[in-house]
Amino acid sequence: MQKRDDKRQRIRIDFETQVTLKFANPEQTILPATMKNISMTGIFVETDQVIAPDTPCRIDVIITAPHSRLTIETEGLVSRQDTEGLGVKFKNDLEWFAFFSIFSYYGRHHEKAGAE
Repeated sequence: MQKRDDKRQRIRIDFETQVTLKFANPEQTILPATMKNISMTGIFVETDQVIAPDTPCRIDVIITAPHSRLTIETEGLVSRQDTEGLGVKFKNDLEWFAFFSIFSYYGRHHEKAGAE
């Protein structure tokens, strides 16, 4: 787990997985992207698509493992955009946040065990 040195109030975990952002806008209804990090209050996704700030969206975070797949669904708003992607703020804090710490640790531990 890595805490970034910035003004964020919550811990952000670097966690790369696939996400789908779904917008009501007919020009951009579904945007598949790669999530780069997550906190209880939002995510950052890597994309070159331009989406206006305050655009509401439905977020599907897709976590896959060798024998299972988990999708976490929530709602949010695009909060910012830069050259690397979009920041998306959740409408409500993510209850599943602790799962990412466990999965992130397990994934690293599992990879090390497999290398031995």
